[in-house]
Amino acid sequence: MRTLSLALSLACSSLVLGACGEEDPAVSPSDDADGDDGEDGKTEDEGDDAPGGKLDAGRLDARVTEPDTSKPDAATKPDAAVKPDGGGPVGGGGGGAGLKPKCVKKDSQVMIVGDSYINWVTHTFPQDIIDVSKQNWRMEAVGAYSMGSGGIGFIPDLYRESMKKDPDCHTILMDGGGNDLLVADSSKDAWGDCKTDKAPTLKNCQDIITTAIAAADKMLMEASAAGIRDVVYFFYPHVPNGTLLGGPNPNAMLDFALPQVKDFCDGVEEKTKGKTRCTFIDMVPVFEGHE
Repeated sequence: MRTLSLALSLACSSLVLGACGEEDPAVSPSDDADGDDGEDGKTEDEGDDAPGGKLDAGRLDARVTEPDTSKPDAATKPDAAVKPDGGGPVGGGGGGAGLKPKCVKKDSQVMIVGDSYINWVTHTFPQDIIDVSKQNWRMEAVGAYSMGSGGIGFIPDLYRESMKKDPDCHTILMDGGGNDLLVADSSKDAWGDCKTDKAPTLKNCQDIITTAIAAADKMLMEASAAGIRDVVYFFYPHVPNGTLLGGPNPNAMLDFALPQVKDFCDGVEEKTKGKTRCTFIDMVPVFEGHE
């Protein structure tokens, strides 16, 4: 199924397809991502091999096979899959080979956070990712949540609450930002203009994207300071035009936002001085021809 193929790609990407266990880069207190003195985020698993029977980046099969053409919904094409050399997904960014992922010693060290694109009553993605990874990563994604404005709640708060309950986490798989536009704050988009062809030219719509990226940036800087090694940020495919929720053309603004979100994600490793890597996945080519 489409979601199962997608889950396989994301499972591979989230662990960056390299041997695990490399220690955090040497970072002085003054180099912490949040600018404050404190711990550099090391955890007790650094330098160790993953225990027997547990999936880690070195054991994950990097190959994404040809889709079953007998099934019309087979979605993930070979050119949209993860490169076997660990260089990141085709169409993605980040994911440099110099920083190895941390070993997964327990399922909850990998967090999934985001919105209804990940976790919704009609979606099979949560179970698909369990089936593919053979692990039950902590699922914190909630439908209708946004990144920086609008929605019914904020994705960074989901991350923070999860870390309060269990700070032993080193990898985040996430999406976010779509509901900032689709379920916009009425004070920022009272008439739904940000879901029309003209949206990219409107300052209020541009400001929604700026606010969303600022919120994501703050979250990932906090995550880096807390010891998060890898973030996989996947952005939305094109969605149907002319729907009640999506409006006349939501893709105009999603296309406007995509390169900005990619640039933000690609810059995380440099901004955190090598402590945290963000791998961006563009879902538009993955779903092209399978809408």
